[in-house]
Amino acid sequence: MKGFPKTSTLACALSLKAAITTATLAQAANERPDFSGVWVAYASEPAFMRTDSQTLTPEGKAMQDAYLSQYPNWVEPGAWCVPPGMPSTMTSQVAYPIEVIQKDNQLTMLAELEMQVRRVFMDGRDHPGDYPPTRMGHSIGHWEGDTLVVHTALLKETLDGRWPRTENMEIDERIYMTTHEAAGKEASGFVASIAKPINDDTLVFDLTVTDPALYREPRHITVYYQRMSDDIFLEYDCTTDKWQEALDAANP
Repeated sequence: MKGFPKTSTLACALSLKAAITTATLAQAANERPDFSGVWVAYASEPAFMRTDSQTLTPEGKAMQDAYLSQYPNWVEPGAWCVPPGMPSTMTSQVAYPIEVIQKDNQLTMLAELEMQVRRVFMDGRDHPGDYPPTRMGHSIGHWEGDTLVVHTALLKETLDGRWPRTENMEIDERIYMTTHEAAGKEASGFVASIAKPINDDTLVFDLTVTDPALYREPRHITVYYQRMSDDIFLEYDCTTDKWQEALDAANP
């Protein structure tokens, strides 16, 4: 009986190698931590981030002053249902939960605050060249062991608030799981009053924010999230009152 042709043998070997690689990747994906669930930020290090002449570059301070000088009667954006975007969405500790939905190639974060959405693409893609800057930006990630490493760019400029940004801002995050005891952080009084966590899980977002035009050096903050029951996530229906005001104005 004649043996298989060399080409057939090579094809079988390549197919077997591909099958083993696929199985190995699938096994690795199954072994990764599952961040899925509803979480509320309860503490951070440092506890408070301040933006002033000590953190801003002279150029950044001039940009911010020029922007704010146009509006002597400043209005809080949130009062008009304008979402903060990144990084404020992830650093806020006013008890608005986020829901994480984890798949092999994508992590989706739904924020109750202004119903914002983050998508972290983990399929090997790069940031696109034709993507418009947005408040949430564009995020890509990859795994380093049990830590998800995320890079966010293509952010829309805004020069108010605790985290002013230009379109050159970049955010690097390391996201990982630990326990409340290991984190060693107590929940603030405000967050602790809303509901109790359902277990000891703690999701850590370690953020480094870089914008050379604005900041003298990268800004770093670590935010700790506790796992909560999924029934605390509510609809953030901010625009209803604004719509009623528009109706009343149009129909005096």
